[in-house]
Amino acid sequence: MSERAVSGRGLTRVATGLRRGAPLLILGLCLVAGLARARTFVYVANYNNSTIGVYTEDHRGNLVTSQTVPTPGGPESIVADPLGYVITADSLAHAVSAYRVNPADGRLTRAAVRLESPRANPFSLTASPGGHFVYVANSGDSTVGIYRLRRGRARLFPDGRVQEAPGATPYSVAFTPNGRYAYVANFGNATIGMYRRTPRHAALTSLGVFHEPPGDGPYGLAVGPDGRFLYVADFRANVLLVLGIGAHGRLSLKDRVTEPFDHHPDSLVIDPSGRYLFVANTSANDISIFRIDQADGRITHVGRVPTGGYPFSLTLDRAARFVFAVNYGNSTISRYRLDRHSGLLTSIGTTPEASDADPYGITALTVPVSAARHTPKTAGSHPVSGSDRKQAAP
Repeated sequence: MSERAVSGRGLTRVATGLRRGAPLLILGLCLVAGLARARTFVYVANYNNSTIGVYTEDHRGNLVTSQTVPTPGGPESIVADPLGYVITADSLAHAVSAYRVNPADGRLTRAAVRLESPRANPFSLTASPGGHFVYVANSGDSTVGIYRLRRGRARLFPDGRVQEAPGATPYSVAFTPNGRYAYVANFGNATIGMYRRTPRHAALTSLGVFHEPPGDGPYGLAVGPDGRFLYVADFRANVLLVLGIGAHGRLSLKDRVTEPFDHHPDSLVIDPSGRYLFVANTSANDISIFRIDQADGRITHVGRVPTGGYPFSLTLDRAARFVFAVNYGNSTISRYRLDRHSGLLTSIGTTPEASDADPYGITALTVPVSAARHTPKTAGSHPVSGSDRKQAAP
């Protein structure tokens, strides 16, 4: 495997690194302090039985089930929106569904369902930074559907659409933290669509296309908290890319790291400090752990932990305490405690979903205690294509 070791070069470089990393360190400390008494809820999209599993996370990382919610059909992806909603991409129903979260207990009430085109196959979705907009990667018709989410009326409104190249097969969308730039992983033609976005507006303006080697199959995307680098999991090529994000949002290749053959990297998660990258390896049944060089974004492999069968999605609670993986192959959730100093993960157990639930997606929503004490009047909670996943799974 191509790895870049991170080494010190004397006290001057150490001091410089500390100065550069100080804002992120302070941000991380404030984040942890602010969420110390918050509550975290975890939501699992179960493709086969078309449900959402709703869980409350305790202080030890255990998941306590509280609800099972039916969906329109075949949810492949799930995301928690900062406005207090959970949203699913229901591929079998060609729909996008929004659910209102009760901040007191995390339970869900369905708020809206919007149908995509009959051949859309909504595969994954992403909430814009700060909420208000939802972007849906439709692998069937190579579009990105855009929706506006209104908190008071709890409804989804269509707000535009982006057309990728025919056969592009978009699998995921990622934003820079300031919401100014967006990127679309096109699995079918091995490209990444680059877009500019005006803050507080939905529309995406094309900046062109970043071309990967043919057949790489970009799948999962993640942007670091400083917004300088985009990380790409190339499922078919067993490769991780580090792409620099330029001053105008355009991408350039910084590093290309090869995972072992047939690992098939899938979902990516970066911890809030921006120091560690976690990669779900679908066919290897494990998670790779990488340290991120804060100066140039390059990654160094530091460890690996086993999961259940075919981990398709990862999430991390915003207090940066625990990482969760959903395992399609045996319908379980693997739980890990994160050491924020080393980035290493320690297994703390497994939570079963319903038999043959086939979980595809997972997300977490952290609610401050002050919000959890206020119960709203209405109370309620990447990937390969569906066909590719079924071929890989037992």
